[in-house]
Amino acid sequence: MLKTGIEKTALFMEYAPLLNQMGIILVDINRVDRGRDVNVTVIIMAKEEDVNVDHCAKVYRLIYPRMELTLGERDLQLEVSTPGLQRTIKDFYEFTLFKGKRVRIYDTEKQAWISGIIEECSDAKVHLIDVFIEDEKDMIQAMDVEFALIQKAKLDYRWEDNSHGN
Repeated sequence: MLKTGIEKTALFMEYAPLLNQMGIILVDINRVDRGRDVNVTVIIMAKEEDVNVDHCAKVYRLIYPRMELTLGERDLQLEVSTPGLQRTIKDFYEFTLFKGKRVRIYDTEKQAWISGIIEECSDAKVHLIDVFIEDEKDMIQAMDVEFALIQKAKLDYRWEDNSHGN
C-alpha cells in the first residue's frame, strides 16, 4: 500500500523549500542510519525542464555540507538522482508531481493493472486519461481510481505516447 505524509517528515520540510528556490522539486528523501554510517537518498525533479546531471550536482553541493555539519563524526553517503522512467510511487503526494506522465496502477477492485496518463489528482483519487486495463484491448478515454483501491503504482513508459520525431 502507498503511504501518505512524506511532506511532513523533518528532512522533507528542511530541504524542500531550499530546493524549491533553485527550481527543483523534492520527490523523495530517505535516511538510513547504520552504526557510524548514514545513507541519504534524494530524488529530485526540475520544475521547468527534464532533470539532468547538473541539477543532481547542484543539489549534492547544497545538501552534503549541511548534513555533514549536523552529523559530526559520522560517515555520510549521499545519493542524488532522478525518478527514472519506471519509478515505484511510494506516497500519494507523488501523483501530484507526475501530472502528464503515464503511470501503472494495480487496482484491488478490478484486480488488474491499469495504465493511464495522470490528468488530475484530488485528496481521494487520481484521474487518468488514455487508459489501458490489463488483458483488455480497447483504450478507455478517462477513468478515476480511488487512492484506497491502489495497492501498487509506478511510472510507466510507452513508446507510443511520444512522437520521437517520426
